[in-house]
Amino acid sequence: MITDDPVIKAMREINRAFVSVAQRLGTQVALEGLANILVMNLAAAYGEEVTMAMLSEITASAAPVAHMWSALTAAQEHEPGHA
Repeated sequence: MITDDPVIKAMREINRAFVSVAQRLGTQVALEGLANILVMNLAAAYGEEVTMAMLSEITASAAPVAHMWSALTAAQEHEPGHA
């Protein structure tokens, strides 16, 4: 891996920022920030119409995964000895 690659540098910065925000404000806030970055970058690169189509596809494929994680979290919270 080339460490001078601008994409690698940007990913490292995003990772550090995500961890820092997640530690201070929680994972949900950090994920919202990443989502905002995604939307802004997509819009800048592809325009509003293509970005909205991409986000629609992401939402459609992410919804089943979100429901699955929600069910797993709910089940875990009902385990004996779990707060």
